Amino acid sequence: MIPFIKRKAHRQEDSVYRKGLRGEKMAERFLKRQGLRLMERRWRGAGGEADLIMRDGDTVVFVEVKYRPEGREGDGVSAVTDDKMKRLARCADIYMARFPDLFARIDILEITSDGPRHLKDVR
Repeated sequence: MIPFIKRKAHRQEDSVYRKGLRGEKMAERFLKRQGLRLMERRWRGAGGEADLIMRDGDTVVFVEVKYRPEGREGDGVSAVTDDKMKRLARCADIYMARFPDLFARIDILEITSDGPRHLKDVR
């Protein structure tokens, strides 16, 4: 019985992971249509991870993606805690050491049943 339980839990984790990837791909396409260029996907640094890192002119944009296909506007944004923002800011600081001549900002892109909602410079 124990192996069955482990497989079931693994399937649930896999499903959540795939849902996250699907949301990130949708977000990437949306942002590219807005003129941003992809730099990194799921970049991990000491203390945090950025779902997407995009370039918007002379600005490096760290994007937290919240995909809530069954949700309404605001459901994704409300899931971004202060703790998550601190980890993302730390991640951005580490990443930006490579690009001292560029600016940085943190955006949230939520995708819900109401459509995409792009909140810029939320830090």
